Amino acid sequence: MFYLVVLIIFVIAVIFLMLIPKRQTTNETTIEEEDTRDVQSDCCGAHEIYEFDEDKFKEDIIEYFDDEELDVLRNIREDKLTTADIDELRDVLYSLKTREINKWLTNISRRHIQLPPILQLEARQLIADSRQ
Repeated sequence: MFYLVVLIIFVIAVIFLMLIPKRQTTNETTIEEEDTRDVQSDCCGAHEIYEFDEDKFKEDIIEYFDDEELDVLRNIREDKLTTADIDELRDVLYSLKTREINKWLTNISRRHIQLPPILQLEARQLIADSRQ
């Protein structure tokens, strides 16, 4: 009888320990799912107007995307950028996650770094490709 009680307690403990990691994983998955939304292809785009990030309007907030080295390009006109400078900007652009590109563009502007037209076009294309 004693062994049966110990066996039942052991089985309950094992089941309990198996459920705990699943609950943590479920919470992490829920958070990730909230960050990414699937927008239907026939979407009117109104959600982009009404749902906005308040940080876009707070110009004193600057967020870095592991690109502090780009601060040397501050206040340099886009036509004065060298090929190496453009390649450095391009490397950072392509290292970003698609959902970070808009924030990066906003923060580049706040840092007074002018993005050449070719990179602006590439950034828009990356964003457009992610929506398809």
